Amino acid sequence: MTTPVPEKYDSAPKRRRNTGPKPRLSMSIYGFLVAWLVPNIVMAAIVVILNLLPISDTVGDLTPILTLVGLSGLVLGLPLALLANWLLRHQVNQAVHIMAYAIIGMFYGLTVLTAGGEGLIPLLIPLVGFPAAILMAMGRWAASSFVHVVDPEASAGTDDE
Repeated sequence: MTTPVPEKYDSAPKRRRNTGPKPRLSMSIYGFLVAWLVPNIVMAAIVVILNLLPISDTVGDLTPILTLVGLSGLVLGLPLALLANWLLRHQVNQAVHIMAYAIIGMFYGLTVLTAGGEGLIPLLIPLVGFPAAILMAMGRWAASSFVHVVDPEASAGTDDE
């Protein structure tokens, strides 16, 4: 009895053919400023306006929240926004990027815990996180006009001329 010759499948070469350069999103520096800096400035302005209203007599001074919002935008928001842009650069669907920025905004609420985890302070997490998520998502949506798709196949054809 003879052993049949093993069959070779050509699925591996197909995978190798599809590993060429992929299209990616490219955001200008103006787009990044609109997507990250503008929502952080708006969040700080909202806290300042709330601090100036007469409700500060009953609620108390909101200046520590202003510091938390500013530091969370700089220490947490900036690196995470840059990381999200880099990780999702080959995802050409803008809605995925908008959702990533909303998730980054949700992390802003967790910075409230740096002020201390006792008492009513943990209740401020959604009061900071949800508006930050909405503003960050709106900022990324507004920056969509500063984003363009870089197609490596189209740019490779223009280099030959």
